Amino acid sequence: MSTGSPQRLTRSQTDRRIAGVCGGIAEYYDVDPILIRIGFIVGAFIGFGILLYVVLWIVMPKGTPGVPVSGPRHSSSAVHIAESRFARGEITAADLAQIRQDLES
Repeated sequence: MSTGSPQRLTRSQTDRRIAGVCGGIAEYYDVDPILIRIGFIVGAFIGFGILLYVVLWIVMPKGTPGVPVSGPRHSSSAVHIAESRFARGEITAADLAQIRQDLES
């Protein structure tokens, strides 16, 4: 368990396309930011995505550049890269498990 400050939902300064809202949400919930971005695009077609994005842009504080959200739920950047490669089909589940195991030891 992390002894640092509790994790906060902030706009990402490292994984951003417009304002860092999607990157910040992805870091906080430890998911792929592409999924969050797709959700906002779908929301824009439904009618609430753009408004929600603007509201979050105003409400969410800026994160610290280069400092990922801390907490036990968040993996290292190497694991994120490996998970992205697995999602694209570039590596197998066994490869991903081996990478995770190597990074833990």
